Amino acid sequence: MNKVIHFSAIGVDRQQPSAFSASKLAGDEALMARSLSWVILRPSVVLGRPAFGASALFRGLAALPLLPLMPDTGHLQVVQLDDVISTVLFFLKPGSPSHLTLDLAGPEALSMSEVVGRYRRWFGWSSAREFILPNWAAAILYRFGDAAAQLGWRPPMRSNAAKEIARGAVGDPQPWMTATGIQPSGLTSALRLNPATVQERWFAGLYFVKPALFVVLPLFWIMTGVISLTAGWRSGVDLLIGTAAGPLAEPAVVAGALADIAVGALVAWRPTSRLGLFGAIAVSLFYATAGSILRPDLWLEPLGPLIKILPILVLHFAALAILEER
Repeated sequence: MNKVIHFSAIGVDRQQPSAFSASKLAGDEALMARSLSWVILRPSVVLGRPAFGASALFRGLAALPLLPLMPDTGHLQVVQLDDVISTVLFFLKPGSPSHLTLDLAGPEALSMSEVVGRYRRWFGWSSAREFILPNWAAAILYRFGDAAAQLGWRPPMRSNAAKEIARGAVGDPQPWMTATGIQPSGLTSALRLNPATVQERWFAGLYFVKPALFVVLPLFWIMTGVISLTAGWRSGVDLLIGTAAGPLAEPAVVAGALADIAVGALVAWRPTSRLGLFGAIAVSLFYATAGSILRPDLWLEPLGPLIKILPILVLHFAALAILEER
């Protein structure tokens, strides 16, 4: 091994407000204690053309006509992905310096509102109306993010993130610029190099639709199953009485309820969410087919219990289309 290029995080040498930054600093110190050729890069928030991580979050926030801002957020010297890549390539060259610890930060310190505003201008949209979330509302959102993380999802807003954004992500880029000769790009100039198209606007508009889908769909299936086993038990059984499935009405309701709960749980758990969505589509098609055979009159019911299966199917196909993050 000729050289280790280690990615840390900006500011961890000054403050460690969370387990994330404390672990980063511990990794830095462990590497510096080794008799190796090393370079430690401490980037600020990295933004780039790929819509992932912070780049995705800011695009999603920019699509909101009413922008909620978290309280107690520090400034960000966002750095461009291309500049980070150029830095790595520089230090991979033979004869490049080592035993350096460098902050990778952009040329200007921006507030969250300013970063989002620049993305909105990139999209060709006017400024959004802004408001600061009360502390209690922000705390609830962070807790929801923690719960989603326990289910295998990767939401950007979690308790660790709350501590980190309060600190901000700022540093001195001059040593980095001196060591490499790289002139970091500002956010506006970087965005201007790649004008936004309809695909960027679509992604931004769908960004918060995805968590909404993956909250509502599991709740829909699980609550349907629970209601079928409790308050809706009698209604479910009565629907089947007098049909060919009448003698098996009660076990059929139980089986359907358990299937609904299982589907909801599979959709909610990220490693099985794709399987759960296909399961939901299969169960929905089964209900539509069985209902058409046993109770075709339900197609004409004013509340449309069978017709509603059609938009439910569409929602699951939409969820499948936007499931993957990369």
